[in-house]
Amino acid sequence: MPHLISSLNQNLGGYLREAVAVYRALVYPVTNHQQHFVLFGRGRTGSTLLTDMLNKSHEVDCDKEIFNRKVLFPRLFLKFRNRVFRSKVYGFKLLSYQLKEILNQEDGHEFLRYLSEKKGYKIVFLSRSNLVRQTLSKHYARFRQTWHQAEAQRQIEKMTVDIPAFLIELRAGKALEEYEKQCLKGLRYFEVNYEEDLLQEFDRLRLYDRLSHFLGLRFIQPKSSLQKISPQKYSDFVENWEELKLCLSYTEFSEDIL
Repeated sequence: MPHLISSLNQNLGGYLREAVAVYRALVYPVTNHQQHFVLFGRGRTGSTLLTDMLNKSHEVDCDKEIFNRKVLFPRLFLKFRNRVFRSKVYGFKLLSYQLKEILNQEDGHEFLRYLSEKKGYKIVFLSRSNLVRQTLSKHYARFRQTWHQAEAQRQIEKMTVDIPAFLIELRAGKALEEYEKQCLKGLRYFEVNYEEDLLQEFDRLRLYDRLSHFLGLRFIQPKSSLQKISPQKYSDFVENWEELKLCLSYTEFSEDIL
């Protein structure tokens, strides 16, 4: 039964959301957003943290992952979806796997070019330098059944990683990196690197200063209540870290474990 409910939610939930967007578009007056943007990248690259920071400004409405379920008419849905937001600037999150697998955009470049050149969306690309930590972060979030938290962990739970499955997911992440490069080829975008721009509060302030210029916002000092889920040291939250580390040392990901 839980699997059936999840399947119905995934396959029909998007169509229901699409229908609601059409209804709201008929009810709400037309909005005159001065700027549009899309946060594009993979999961666990800081998109929720950045969304939280941006939404601290009364000038911004940064929407969630609106394409995490199937819709019939993606471009029309986006047009109707932003109708209910009244701020000066509207944006939404788009993960690369959603572009490829849910919107069936094997050539994701065409869709991003449509957003950028036809609809005036500015692209904010989120990346990470360390694919091992990014993938472990996803595993740990699934293990703890929570993706974000507002309070620091009182007790750190350790997970045991399925190493063959982890290696498969690592290489899938590498393939998504290449897909993202093709999607962005020739397009203008603002890049946010998780390790360089979002880990420390001072770096986040510098990022917001640059990003506010890119999006035409007034500068504020955004505060986020979100906390990191995974500890800094791998061994603090991975039970079989030494075994995993040994396996990774013989792969192309060896530099990410240093």
